[in-house]
Amino acid sequence: MTNPYLLAVLVLASAAITWAVRLAPRRVTAEPPAIDEPPVGGELCAMAYCGACQREQYSAMHEDGSHTCWTCRTTSAGDQ
Repeated sequence: MTNPYLLAVLVLASAAITWAVRLAPRRVTAEPPAIDEPPVGGELCAMAYCGACQREQYSAMHEDGSHTCWTCRTTSAGDQ
């Protein structure tokens, strides 16, 4: 026969472990690509929002209002 108290302890312990694992902070494993050289030469550089990275990144600004992210090299749409 199975002890009902032992079964209750096992269920509560597994629930606590599941809860702790779901709330644990996640580590980002993908490393951004290394920058060999700037994506464009001789243009103004500043911090700008990158949609691909979903945060502000150091970017090269173009004359048409677009900018190229130095981290992922994504170019945003310019003034339209």
